[in-house]
Amino acid sequence: MMFIALILALPVISLQHAVSPEEEVRMNDLAKAYRQIYETAPEAFKLADNIYEQIKDYECARNQEDCKAWQAWRLGDAITLRQVNCDETPEDELCMKARDLHGLPGGTSHQKIFSGLVDVAEVVTPTDIKYASDVIDAAVSYVCYKQPEKCSIVRQMSVIVDQMEEIIKKH
Repeated sequence: MMFIALILALPVISLQHAVSPEEEVRMNDLAKAYRQIYETAPEAFKLADNIYEQIKDYECARNQEDCKAWQAWRLGDAITLRQVNCDETPEDELCMKARDLHGLPGGTSHQKIFSGLVDVAEVVTPTDIKYASDVIDAAVSYVCYKQPEKCSIVRQMSVIVDQMEEIIKKH
């Protein structure tokens, strides 16, 4: 799960995957490091975000089964990045799309909406994730070429996400 929502939605992941207290502390530390990268190199994050959007569009244009999963991941990213709370703003367009995608009724809690998105997104195969990660890694190389001063911090994105995925894979 190399998506921003994976990093920023730790409470849902911790509940859903029953990580240990030590693992949760480690995930929180990794999330802080990831947020720092986001703040330091927002243009690299925008590039990665655009790539993920194009992958989703590609899968949906081909009418692939994982289209819905990519849509769920992208909605999770958008909700997280815009800091939308579906409990506070249940009529927000993103909240309504997320409920519709998972078939949830109006008034569903933010926690259940986000958990539903995570459930739907898990359909994307490890092979798809690997190839998407390869594309992101190529984009990171391009960022390093264009902005060498940000290269060391941008290269940490993949390492941090890989470490978080290893924690989650244990469960």
